[in-house]
Amino acid sequence: MAQEYIKLNGVVIRQPDEGLGYDFETTYTEDSTRMLNGTLYASAMFTVESFSYTASWLTREEMRTILQIVARGKPFTLRYLSPYYGAWRDGRFYVGKGSLAVGRWNEEEERYESLSFNMIGVDPI
Repeated sequence: MAQEYIKLNGVVIRQPDEGLGYDFETTYTEDSTRMLNGTLYASAMFTVESFSYTASWLTREEMRTILQIVARGKPFTLRYLSPYYGAWRDGRFYVGKGSLAVGRWNEEEERYESLSFNMIGVDPI
């Protein structure tokens, strides 16, 4: 079996420094509450996956490629290893906020020190 890579819209990007961080969040109905005795009465509506991406010392081309896919707030296809499904899969995600740090700028090597952002699932798991 061939090695899998994290991809954005089918493009293999710079792989993250430490792998993707993983979170999930469940949204509950407004009438969900906790009683005085501590018992929770809640109605779950849906749960989404989210991943945090961090990479260091990206070239101008690597930065441009990634930002042109994620920086406009529009959904994109992420190829990723899902802990929930236990398999590599494609899913629709969006990025609401990210940050980068400018690093070295000299004639021999122009690199961005870091890029980080969170990708939030469009569809529930």
